[in-house]
Amino acid sequence: MNTLATCYTWGMSRAKGKEQWAKRGVGVRAASSKHTPQIRDRSNRSHLPSLMVAIVLAVVPFHAFLTVWASTGLGNYTLLRLWPETIILALVAWLLWSRQVGKTWHALGKSRLAWPIAIYLGVNGLYFIVTILWGDAGLHAASYGLLLNIRHVAWFVVAYAVARNSAWLSHHWQRLLIWPLVVVSVFAVLQFFVLPSDILKHFGYIKDVTITPVQTINQDTSTIRVQSFLRGANPLGAYLVLTVSLVLAATIRRWQKIGLALVSIVAMIVSFSRSAWLGLVVALSAQAAATRGLVRGRRVVLSLLIALLMALVGAIFVLHSNQGFKTAFLHVNDHSTAPQTSNEGRLAALKEGINDVTHEPFGRGVGTSGPASVYHAEDKSRNSENYFLSLGQETGWLSLGVFVLICYRLAVLLYRTKTAFPRALFASFVGLTLVNFLSYAWSDTTLVYLWWGLAAIAIAAFDNSHLSFTKKSANSTNEN
Repeated sequence: MNTLATCYTWGMSRAKGKEQWAKRGVGVRAASSKHTPQIRDRSNRSHLPSLMVAIVLAVVPFHAFLTVWASTGLGNYTLLRLWPETIILALVAWLLWSRQVGKTWHALGKSRLAWPIAIYLGVNGLYFIVTILWGDAGLHAASYGLLLNIRHVAWFVVAYAVARNSAWLSHHWQRLLIWPLVVVSVFAVLQFFVLPSDILKHFGYIKDVTITPVQTINQDTSTIRVQSFLRGANPLGAYLVLTVSLVLAATIRRWQKIGLALVSIVAMIVSFSRSAWLGLVVALSAQAAATRGLVRGRRVVLSLLIALLMALVGAIFVLHSNQGFKTAFLHVNDHSTAPQTSNEGRLAALKEGINDVTHEPFGRGVGTSGPASVYHAEDKSRNSENYFLSLGQETGWLSLGVFVLICYRLAVLLYRTKTAFPRALFASFVGLTLVNFLSYAWSDTTLVYLWWGLAAIAIAAFDNSHLSFTKKSANSTNEN
């Protein structure tokens, strides 16, 4: 009897244990057969899209170099440049096939981004059709203009949808960012101090054909501006504004963080991109304010700005007659062969852009301003040296206003998360906004895919954690 009682007790306890494990979905074959296929199917669906996004983030810093080099053997330089857009189309197909469109729309709607994005894409699509039918820009310029106007927003949407279905990207963003940054920064420093200035010409860089192999200040061949593996010195500087901000927020060893930040800052200095210098100061100030709070951060920001202003005034007072200082910081050279300095050209372009946007509220059509207008059918290119003015020149006040609204919502979403990764993206966004007021930073392939992709990952990670917390709260309430 004692033996039977013992066996009964053991059997009941085993059955009870199986029941508990079955509720959790593990440990019992019946429960495993019921729950495991669903989890595996979702993992398989999200693995390939995550890999595609990861490939873009890791390879895009070398986009310019790889496409130029590949074109030397394969030809079709323009077609090769479109490989990131091909991945966007593939991810859009995945969205439709996996029936994620409705879920993505609903999630973006909660963040108040769905309708602004839809309106922005719709307005640009409508302007494209009107430009083709009644405009004079031509198909080439209009198509390129549409691409530059919408690809960052489209990339954000598909990257957000992928990141919502898999946490892999949010767990591995540091590796995807840091290793390419090491290569880009080290090569930039070597390009200025060690390597021949025209080394890139051996990889297919040709002026007015692909990319200029050597960039200088005001056509002064004695002062080289490094570009590393990017399309130019200013794109390199903008890229480093983003990456330095994120490196400071990365969870790596302190000496690695300091060393990588210093190498990146040296690379930024020898790019002689003044817009990037200013953008980095603004980004670091915003990062200090965001991480320390408005009160404590305000003191750090003010101290940093005052120190910077005093150093700048002192340098101008002491070195105002030094030709090296004037060339590097003021981009002025008494022996330059350029018809006008970059400062004069930038000021004239800004004045023209402001005048066009003020007097033409509906714009002139997609592809009539900025980098795309170089391909204008009637050679009517316009250069405002300002991404926002260029957008207004093309698609008018409505498109510009909606894009500004999208940027505002992204900044709010990144700031509210109160964690290091999104806050660093917020800080870099503040700095890059200034850079875009002085250049076409959002038209650069590398910066567009990196910043907007990482922003999508950060926001999706926050939405997933918030949703998980809400579900846990609901379950605990029901149990009680």
